[in-house]
Amino acid sequence: MKRLSNLFSAILLIVFIGLLFEVSLFAQRVPGMRNSQFRLKSDIPTPQRVDVQKVPLSHEDSVSALTQLQTRIQELLAEHTATFQKSKTQFGLAVYSLQQNKEFFALNPTIPLTPASTTKLFSTFAALDKFGTDYSVETVVLTDATEVRDGVLDGNIYLVGHGDPLLDISDLEQLSTQLYHAGVRRITGNVFGDDTFFDRVTNRQAYSGDDDEVQPTAPISALSVQRNLITVIVSAGGVIGKPVNVQTFPSCDAFDFDIKATVAPAPKPVKKRRKATVRTHFSISEVYGQKGGKQRFLIQGTLAPNSSVSRLFFIERPGFVAADMFKRRIEAVGITIDGASAVKQAPPTVSELAALHRPLMDIVNVINKKSDNFCAEHVFKMVGGGKLDSPDPEIAARDNHTIHASIEQLQGALQQYHITGSSAPTVQVFDGSGLSRRNKIAPLSMLRLLENVQNTPFANEFVNSLAISGLDGTLQYRMRGTTAEYNVRAKTGTHKNVSALAGYIRTLDGERLMFSFIFNGNAVWLYKGLENKLCQLLANFSYYTPKETPAGLDSTDVEAGHEMN
Repeated sequence: MKRLSNLFSAILLIVFIGLLFEVSLFAQRVPGMRNSQFRLKSDIPTPQRVDVQKVPLSHEDSVSALTQLQTRIQELLAEHTATFQKSKTQFGLAVYSLQQNKEFFALNPTIPLTPASTTKLFSTFAALDKFGTDYSVETVVLTDATEVRDGVLDGNIYLVGHGDPLLDISDLEQLSTQLYHAGVRRITGNVFGDDTFFDRVTNRQAYSGDDDEVQPTAPISALSVQRNLITVIVSAGGVIGKPVNVQTFPSCDAFDFDIKATVAPAPKPVKKRRKATVRTHFSISEVYGQKGGKQRFLIQGTLAPNSSVSRLFFIERPGFVAADMFKRRIEAVGITIDGASAVKQAPPTVSELAALHRPLMDIVNVINKKSDNFCAEHVFKMVGGGKLDSPDPEIAARDNHTIHASIEQLQGALQQYHITGSSAPTVQVFDGSGLSRRNKIAPLSMLRLLENVQNTPFANEFVNSLAISGLDGTLQYRMRGTTAEYNVRAKTGTHKNVSALAGYIRTLDGERLMFSFIFNGNAVWLYKGLENKLCQLLANFSYYTPKETPAGLDSTDVEAGHEMN
């Protein structure tokens, strides 16, 4: 009997080990699990290596090897001269050795170009320089009540945001639970959302001064929730002629609906030789002009029985919606609220009831790896954030003082580190994400930033926040099967007429290089293919003779649809 028990235990152990092995293999196969936000060094595969024959080198040999690399880069670019001319391409390239402190290659390195999302390197640099890696973004619950007596808080509470772009419903539930554990069972006043840490100019296009909207972005607010997105869900029952049902996800009372849609009869099947164009008579649209502070939607037309339609919208008043969602979560944990939800700045004399702390590095990792525009704008505004002493509502609605303060802070940091100055190109930045076409950065300035990062307390965290070629982030599908795979740590940049790549790479000799490639013109996917090939040339470079031939250049362009900002 004992032997059977031991045998059974051994079988269970073998099965358990097998399951662990299967989970490990599954994680490698599934892109979502490969694309992890946080990685241990042991999780990162080793780049392909080619042994080199180490022999004594003369100065002439070293110069010759480097000259050959420069020639190959020139030849690669020369292959596309006609396309460059046709697409009105402007570009700048710069490659520099961190270890030898010398230039590897440069072509138009001081020309200011539109950098697209490589601008995010400057945003995260400014944030880490000001706050440090141990900083956490606070969302706090304050009260103007003097005490909680017999479970009753006789006063108002204030949900105060400081720019956390990842705040969601689960965080509001956590804050609500903290209130309950603090002994609060009834609140006699209101629930206010306080978003005054940023200015009230929440539209990125407006505060960046852009003429056109490159890509719509949800409002940028000091108090944001669910990434300032709301889903309106319309469903039809089975009774023809009845009004449709409307709800939102997340559920909230901060929205108003004008419902003019009904359940329609099911369409009859019609046989036709040619496929007819399907025409819809149903729409969900936003109605401009708020009613009682609520965001309004018009639902009209007809919807087939037992069907549903959903649409995603930006939350126009994030502070108000966050306050209302918070009020609902407070009531859900068993606390009664006598008042309503609204937006109001907390008074000077308040007490803290609850707090949530989001590590800044959690947000920086999302920005640099995944090129998240929403998070980037929030972090950039954090750099210049701060409450005004007595903001007039009308002035605050027009004044973008926060973004001006952020730009001032960034320029101050760049001058302090000598990234800009009398001997360096200027850096023009008007937003945090790089969506603005007004941003102008030269490849040399990008290299100076990458170089100076190495001398900061946050050097390791900054480099680890970058995407890794062939593995994660916006580089997940690029350079696979080459010596550049797992070798490049960089930030991508993409507009419809811009492609950029900036970061770090190691040569076959293990020498660490930093690089910046910026292309402006109408051949973006060609530029991306060139960036891949340039990285492969750098990864294959050696001052010595390889024992085997390095892999040739990947002739395929980057896979369309996978590249992000």
